[in-house]
Amino acid sequence: MKKGNKITASIIAAALLAIPFVPPSHSTFAAALKNEQTQKGTKQSVSEDLSAWDKSSLSFTAANETSDSLTATIKNGQGSGAMKGEVNYEVYWSANGNPKDGEVIATGVVKALASGETQVLTYQPDQLAPGNYMFKAYQRPNHPGSGELWSESITVYENPQTNQQVIPQRPLDQFFHASVKGGEATFTVPAGMEPIQISFTSYAYPEGIVPQADGEPYAGQTAFKNVTKVYGPGTYTVDVDLPNGYFQTDLYLGPKIEKLTASGHPMDKIIAANVGSNN
Repeated sequence: MKKGNKITASIIAAALLAIPFVPPSHSTFAAALKNEQTQKGTKQSVSEDLSAWDKSSLSFTAANETSDSLTATIKNGQGSGAMKGEVNYEVYWSANGNPKDGEVIATGVVKALASGETQVLTYQPDQLAPGNYMFKAYQRPNHPGSGELWSESITVYENPQTNQQVIPQRPLDQFFHASVKGGEATFTVPAGMEPIQISFTSYAYPEGIVPQADGEPYAGQTAFKNVTKVYGPGTYTVDVDLPNGYFQTDLYLGPKIEKLTASGHPMDKIIAANVGSNN
C-alpha cells in the first residue's frame, strides 16, 4: 500500500509541471497600466518642450507724435532670449480719457527681435483724429508676466497752433511728467513744444560723504556718466550707469554740468532727481 501511494504522488507532480504558468489577471492589467502611464508621460514632456517660453521680454521705450503719424518703439530686453516668432500689436484710441478703455483702430505685427533689438511701430492714417492713443503689444507665449504691454499715452490736439510755442513751466517734474529712479529717467516733452536739450547725469559724491535725504551736500559731486540729447514731443526713457557707493542722478535742461556747486542745479533747470547707494 505504501509503495502504491508513492507512485501516485509522482504521477500527480509530473502532471502539474506540464501545465503552463498563466500570470494572474491583475498582474497583466498592472503591466498594461504602467505602459500606458509611461506613454502619457512621454507625450506630456514633449508638449511642455514645444510650449516653452523663449526667454524674450518686450517693453516700450518711446511713444511719439509726428506731423502725420504716431510711432512707438518696442524693444526686446538686453540679455533676453531671441524671439522665436512674431507677436501682434494694436493701436487704441479714445476721444477722451484712458485709451485702454477705447477702441482698437489699427493692428500690426512685431517681427521676431533679437536680444536688445528694437522696432519702430507706426500708425499713419489719412488724418489723425484728436484724442488719446496707446500702442498695445503682446509677449511671446508663456511669458511669466501679464502677457501684454502698453506704451505711454499720446495726445493729439485739435487744430494745434503751430505758431504758439509751448514753454516749460515750473514745477518741471510735473510739466514733463518726469520720474527718476536710480539710473533710469522717464519724461514726456509735450506736443506743440519745440525740440529741447535735456541731460541726464549720474554724479558721484566725494569719498567719505554720506548724503542727506534731499541729496545735500551738492558741492563736490562730479559727473560719472551722462546722456545729453535734443528731444522733440514724445515720451522717452533714458539710462545711465551708476558709480559705486553713494550717487545722485539728475534730469535737467541744457548741456551736461560736470561738477555741482553748493547750490546744485538752478531751479529753472532741474527737472527731477534721485539719491541712493550702489554697493
